[in-house]
Amino acid sequence: MQIKKVFNNNVALVIDGTEEKILMGKAIGFQKYPGDFLDEMLIEKTFILHPTDPLEKLSTFFNEVSLEVIRLTSQLIQRGKEQLGPHITDSLLIPLSDHIDFALARVADGIEIEYPLKWEMKHLYPEEVAFAKEALTYIEKEASVQLPASEVVPIAMHFVNARYSGTDMKQTIEMTSLVAKVVDIINYHYFIEVNEESLHYARFITHLRYFILRQMEGETNHVNDDILYDVVKNKYPQAFTCALKISQLLEGTMRWTVNQEEVLYLTLHIHRLTTKAKD
Repeated sequence: MQIKKVFNNNVALVIDGTEEKILMGKAIGFQKYPGDFLDEMLIEKTFILHPTDPLEKLSTFFNEVSLEVIRLTSQLIQRGKEQLGPHITDSLLIPLSDHIDFALARVADGIEIEYPLKWEMKHLYPEEVAFAKEALTYIEKEASVQLPASEVVPIAMHFVNARYSGTDMKQTIEMTSLVAKVVDIINYHYFIEVNEESLHYARFITHLRYFILRQMEGETNHVNDDILYDVVKNKYPQAFTCALKISQLLEGTMRWTVNQEEVLYLTLHIHRLTTKAKD
């Protein structure tokens, strides 16, 4: 394989047939220049370069983030693939390495960031949150640095993004923030504060989670039962009014269409949640 660009002593861009690849390994690019052939025995990790990846951005990344952090992140990604599924791929390497590197630097400077949406993340994405907690333990073991517990949120978000290939970090944050707004509507409508540790809250959040996923994928529920809709509307008028407020939020904020079936399900979940909260 012939070198096209040397990022640093440990990372090089090569041409392998018709593909461009990024190769990592200790001293793999040491005293090497474009056109040279590298020692394939030094290769530790290989990444296929995506056509849209800007070389300038990659060059900055590999010059600023240490090989040790990249190795550590690569191991986390492999663990994530084993525990969360094959959707976890090396596409996470650059954004997650960059985040971990910055988090380690903040600890060294004595800076801690409190991330919002902690409770929403816990209920929306329990698997990713559990894995992120394990990741903090692994980072402490490998880097001898204890990251604050608050880092569970952004690390989990990176793995959530990998689950939904069409989303990015900004969209994940927006979706999670949306759940918080929905819960706020319920609290204000009923003048209560729902117990976010309760089983009923977890069930409600699960319903919201799958509702959001269906909307993202363009799917909707179809019950087509006008009688049931009218029964629920009349039997639980307060929950129904609250569900309408939520549907207005979703339609106005996300431009989603919330049909009567979704309003029906929301009403039932809100009634169960708020009845238990009052009890």
